[in-house]
Amino acid sequence: MPMMLRLAAMAALLCALLADRAAFAVELDPGLWQDTETGMEDGKPVDPDVTTDCMTAEEAKDPIKSLTAMQGAAGQCKKLDIKQNGNVVSVEMQCGDPADMAIDMTGSYTFLNKRHYTGTMKTKMTIAGQESTADKKVDAKWIGACKDEQKRE
Repeated sequence: MPMMLRLAAMAALLCALLADRAAFAVELDPGLWQDTETGMEDGKPVDPDVTTDCMTAEEAKDPIKSLTAMQGAAGQCKKLDIKQNGNVVSVEMQCGDPADMAIDMTGSYTFLNKRHYTGTMKTKMTIAGQESTADKKVDAKWIGACKDEQKRE
């Protein structure tokens, strides 16, 4: 569940960043990012999940490649509604087919600066008829340059 939730959040974030580059004044720096995810899954508290991921300069320049790959893995999206109000981006998306795998997510992300954003998201996933829910908070921070072994090609 955490991996699928992370994929959904990243897809939503990338969609938000790509929605209207001209109007979107907030930019993120490439480098090593640490995400801390806290909250509930299926109504029960879960331990914080801390991950790091390297965003290369090329990925920062053209995140469409990552978005396309994630959308293909999650299924076709029936709804993708993105709204921006200053440094806050709200996302609502429905992807997939409940008979196989589907995800419904609503989220709000606040971009504090180029190296820090926070967010909340509520997700309902259905995999082979089995439903799971999550209510999470995310705190993402740029923590430094990517080391050679962390960079993706």
